[in-house]
Amino acid sequence: MKRYRAILLLAVVLAIGLPAAGPAAAGEKPVKIGILPSETVKALIEKYQPLMDYLSRKVGRPFEVHPLKSYDEIIKELQSGEIDGGVLGSFKAHEALATIGAVPVARPEKGGVSSYRGYVIVRKDSGFKKIEDLKGKSFDFVSKGTSAGYVFPMALLRAKKIDPNAFFSQMTFAGKHEITLAKVLNKESDGAAIKNLVFEKLAKSDPRVDAELTVIHTSENFPEGTVLFRKDAPASLVKSVRQALLGIEKDPEGKAVLNSVGADRFIPTDKKDFAYLSKLVRQMEGK
Repeated sequence: MKRYRAILLLAVVLAIGLPAAGPAAAGEKPVKIGILPSETVKALIEKYQPLMDYLSRKVGRPFEVHPLKSYDEIIKELQSGEIDGGVLGSFKAHEALATIGAVPVARPEKGGVSSYRGYVIVRKDSGFKKIEDLKGKSFDFVSKGTSAGYVFPMALLRAKKIDPNAFFSQMTFAGKHEITLAKVLNKESDGAAIKNLVFEKLAKSDPRVDAELTVIHTSENFPEGTVLFRKDAPASLVKSVRQALLGIEKDPEGKAVLNSVGADRFIPTDKKDFAYLSKLVRQMEGK
C-alpha cells in the first residue's frame, strides 16, 4: 500500500509538472502531510502543492502531500509516525486530539468564515417545531464521522433522554449533506441533519430550499478543516509552520497559495476551539 501510494503520487506530480517539494535544505527528511482527496488525487496535488512549496521555502525543509483514503487512515499514520501532519474535519480532528494527542496548528478562513454549524431541518408544511415532534417519523443523519450530521443531533436527542432507535420509525445514514436535504425536500424523509454551509449553498441554487424547508435546531460553531501535527513532532517544526501559515496573507508570495487552497488567510486553532464539540461527544456518549 505504501509503495502504491508513493508510485501514484510520483506519477501525478510528473503528469502535472509540479516539483515534489520546494527549495529546502539538502538532505532534509520531507515533512509529510496527510490529506483526504475531495475529488481526485490529481486535483488534490494541484490544490495543495503550492502550499507545500511555500512551507518548504519558509521552513527550510521539503514538504510533501500524502493522499490518504480516509480520515481514520490519517489518524492512524499520525500515530505511527508515517506522516508528520494532516488536515482533518472537526470531528476527526477532535478525535485525534483526544486519542493520540495531536497538536492543532491553524485552519483556513474564507469570507470571514472558519467554522460551521449543524442544522436539524424539516419541511415547513410538516408543522414540526422541535425534534420531539418527530416521534415515529423518519430521520436522516449524514455519517457517524460528522459533527453537524451526527454528533449534534445525537447529543440533542440524548439531552432530551430520547433513544433514537426507539424514537424514529426509520433512521438512515445518507452519506452526504446534500442527500439529507434532498430527501426532506422531496418528502422522502421527515427530518434530517445537515451542515449550515451546505444548506445555504443549496438555497442559493434552488429557491425551494428556503421556500419549503425550515431549521428547528441549530448548534454552536464547529471549527473547519484543521491543520495539525502528531504529538511527537519537533516543537520547532510546529512553531515554524504555525508562523508561516498565520502570516501568509501578508506575504506577496502567499496570495497565489491562498487562492489555490480557497482561503483568505489561516487563523490560530487550539484545543479550546473544540470545547463545544467535546461537550457534545460526552453528551452523546451519556457521560
